[in-house]
Amino acid sequence: MKKQIFALLTIFFIFIIYTDTHAQQNNSPTIYKIQESSFGLGGVSVISVIDALTQNTTTSFPIPLSGDKIELSSDGKKGFINAMLGSNSSNVPGLVALDLKDGTLKGAFNGEGVYRAKVSPDNTLWALLGNENKVVLLNPDNFTPIATINNIQMPTDIVFSPDGNRAYISETALASSGNFVSIGVFDTKTLNLISTIGGFPATSIALQRPKEMAISSDGSMLYLITKNTISIIDTKTLSINGSFDFPNSGSFSLAELLCSPDGNNLYIAEELGKNLYTYNAKDKILNKIFTISTFTNITDLQFSPDGKVLYLGDFKGRTILDGKNNTQIFSFVENRLGNGIAVAGNFTIGQPPLLQTTMPVANQQLMPNQLFTITWQTIVQPESFSIATHKIELSTDGGQTFTAIPGAEQLKADAQSFTWQVPSINTNKAQIRVSTIDLGGRRASSITSNFTISGNGSGGDTQPPSVTFNSPVGGEKFNSGDTLQISWTSSDNVGVTSQDLSLSTDGGSTFPLTLASGLSGITQQFTYQIPMSLQSDQTRLRLIVRDAAGNSSQSITASNFSIVLGVDTIAPTVVILEPNQSQSIVAGQPIQVKWQSTDNRAVTNQALLLSFDGGKTFSQIASFGATDSSFTLSNIDKLNFTTSQAVVKITATDTSGNVGAASSLFTIAPAITNAAYQAKVLTVTGIGFMSNVNNNVRLFVNDNEVSLTPSSVSNTSFTIKANKKKLGILKGNNTVKLVVDGIMSNDFSFLF
Repeated sequence: MKKQIFALLTIFFIFIIYTDTHAQQNNSPTIYKIQESSFGLGGVSVISVIDALTQNTTTSFPIPLSGDKIELSSDGKKGFINAMLGSNSSNVPGLVALDLKDGTLKGAFNGEGVYRAKVSPDNTLWALLGNENKVVLLNPDNFTPIATINNIQMPTDIVFSPDGNRAYISETALASSGNFVSIGVFDTKTLNLISTIGGFPATSIALQRPKEMAISSDGSMLYLITKNTISIIDTKTLSINGSFDFPNSGSFSLAELLCSPDGNNLYIAEELGKNLYTYNAKDKILNKIFTISTFTNITDLQFSPDGKVLYLGDFKGRTILDGKNNTQIFSFVENRLGNGIAVAGNFTIGQPPLLQTTMPVANQQLMPNQLFTITWQTIVQPESFSIATHKIELSTDGGQTFTAIPGAEQLKADAQSFTWQVPSINTNKAQIRVSTIDLGGRRASSITSNFTISGNGSGGDTQPPSVTFNSPVGGEKFNSGDTLQISWTSSDNVGVTSQDLSLSTDGGSTFPLTLASGLSGITQQFTYQIPMSLQSDQTRLRLIVRDAAGNSSQSITASNFSIVLGVDTIAPTVVILEPNQSQSIVAGQPIQVKWQSTDNRAVTNQALLLSFDGGKTFSQIASFGATDSSFTLSNIDKLNFTTSQAVVKITATDTSGNVGAASSLFTIAPAITNAAYQAKVLTVTGIGFMSNVNNNVRLFVNDNEVSLTPSSVSNTSFTIKANKKKLGILKGNNTVKLVVDGIMSNDFSFLF
């Protein structure tokens, strides 16, 4: 025991010294997360600023657009947030620069869609205007344009060579037979096109976006995804030298690519999906390494600057993975839907945690099947990452091998004890190893000296503690939601060291609900908030009390007491996962609606409603039972028309009649499937050429608006009669698009 006390004093003095010398740290590690405003109806987002050391949100800044991704400036002081789908309003920017200290904003590209915005190694901001077929270079300090690269077909993603000399831009040429993907390689100094890389698998007409890229840390390998295929490009020869497929189940077959800092692995996340894969570039092996929760979807992934942890952004929070072995460190749930994630700051800050086991002690004898409390002390050093979890393992061969103790594989961050049922074995070389990992992926562990597990031997303290319940004792009646005051008397001839309190709803046959574990020996009362969902007329309490020698006793309330249901005034919580405001859905296509309804007691029924006037009026489309969480909207006439005011609403009713609801605004866009110019008549066919509002249709030929009055307009056809000069039609390849009530269709190419 003296050795244990000395070790704890050593930890304390190290803690004091470190506090004195490292109390002040600058450039603290920070996470930035885009989160949608409530219900996603405002067309705006907020940027949450999260302390990476504690995962606590420190502040948030509103931004006047529906954010997609966040790119940080080279000094980490600004964030550039793009709205990929743009806006129907000329007052709403497609890209904003946010000062991450004071929240001041500056916007650009009002009403336009910015597919990506990235900062090059020479600190220039490149904005990809997918609908405008161009890339604009900006000064990130004042947002003024520097240069423009035109005639880039729907640029979607951009990556830079590590030396900053090259920019790789993925493009898509739309055609009636499929969408053809290529990569334009540009000199970042002259902005001249060096080469065009083609030969990638074509995508379907409806699938315009899946061409995200990643580049290895040494710049030798470039990766590009087209739906289910990832192509590998040798950047020396600018040619494809391999490819592989993966089972992409993300929405719209989208995926995010990210190379590991060492360049050995490519991470592939199903965007708006659930699975994360790695591809080993050396061994050419694809592995699925992680699947996110059933009720959310991956939206982004980023490595910490030190490469120790990988952050997965998702709709409902974020997950931290150990970058070394790809195991989960921790997961956080948030109350807003989220999109892009970014990290900045000094992730090498601080030190690993300090940990010291305190029980069992050297040469202590434990009895097989005895309930024993393992104890330890964990200290987080100043300016260091908070604890994520603890783990306890047992060795029976003097520390040569360890096996995780069931139930102690992932204990809470604040856990400092664990009640263990000693296995039915005999050994004099037993050891306990307690380990911890912090939120920065740093580990610490402590191993006890040898102790004995044996049913033989005598000596020492063999007298168990005594314990008696004072309140409740049985016969009482409480309401769910009440605060239950529990009191008892416990004592021991030497001293009580720990106490565990649990609850039974079957008259004491089982005690599945742990109210508290590892209570100190001097604790003689406990306050318990009875859950709203708990109801039983056979409720009992059990208290297990232990002393330092491992002796234990228990007391169970003498008879049953009752918990009856109280008045439930809490409405269910509804979260809509799809569709969301970042989605633009093609008119006439089936729409997948996904949601999650939860309640403090139970949901009894749900309903789906649809509005085409921004939520002013709704029509009920379908009703559901308690567990339904998806539905496909189809065969609804108004879904064939273009609108920016479509709103899906889910209501959920609980057993008490409380109703919760959530709404999600989405856009239905026009789609062109064919275009031809013959006999001085331009005919465009498709769907969604009329809207539910004004039917204001604008025609663009080769990116120039045609001001002539059309001959006829229906929801599936647009014709206009004029000579080629007035229409702006050129010999060779031409592009046409329609803008219906401010909502832009796809670009469609045709030959003349």
